[in-house]
Amino acid sequence: MTTIKFRGAQSGCYRSALSRSLPCHRRVATRTSAVPAQFVETTSTSDRDEAKQALRELVKFTNRGLGVRTFQRGLIEEAQVRVESFQELELDYTKLAGKWKLVYTTASDVLPILEAEYRLSPGPFSAFLPRPLEVGNIYQRFTAPDEGVVENIIHFKTPATSLTFTVGARYKVRTGKRIALVFENARLGELHISEATEALIAPALLPRGSLQQMILLALREFQLSFQFRTAAQLVSQAMTRRDNVAAGYLLSYLDEDMLIGRAIGLGGTFIFVREM
Repeated sequence: MTTIKFRGAQSGCYRSALSRSLPCHRRVATRTSAVPAQFVETTSTSDRDEAKQALRELVKFTNRGLGVRTFQRGLIEEAQVRVESFQELELDYTKLAGKWKLVYTTASDVLPILEAEYRLSPGPFSAFLPRPLEVGNIYQRFTAPDEGVVENIIHFKTPATSLTFTVGARYKVRTGKRIALVFENARLGELHISEATEALIAPALLPRGSLQQMILLALREFQLSFQFRTAAQLVSQAMTRRDNVAAGYLLSYLDEDMLIGRAIGLGGTFIFVREM
């Protein structure tokens, strides 16, 4: 019997003329995609860096979120979520310690502080008169988790002085991305008087007496401390009748130079960059 072999165009299958009606078991060539792990990691890192840079560019000229319109806020939210998507399930809390500078926020308890600078503005005379109040940089400074101390630091400046407002708190790690904050005290200090104010108190052309020296020294060493509680803590204390009620804080992204947090309860987003 003569056997005629038929080869499928792409199947690589041989069969006799008598068996053409039978199904052919094709040997389909498969190509294994083997992408080096190093390439995948490099691509992911590059995408993350591009996402972070895009977020930085969007918040650069927002005055830390003050007066941002709805459309722009939406763009920032999308860019933020993009960065957060690169965060693993658990943070590396060893990267948290350090001083972080606030570059953007939507928090209802922080934006009024930024607004105060403009509410106290001399209005149409702003070009001729100094601002009564300027809000400087705002920071969060964390110690290592085993020590568990965090400080919120706000710098203020007036035509006569500059001073620093610091709110101290303790924190504990609750989950892979969540910490609990207990605000304890606030300090008003680091008072630096301007040269004009110092000259007014103790003119350089006149002999400085002991009283004038004492006034200057007291101003430089001025520090006021008092107990501090957030609105959320006061409400929680009233309901639970317990002191030191913790406030929740979700750290949605953390790496070597960027920190993103979301306040639990009152709400609000915080974007920080590490202060070198």
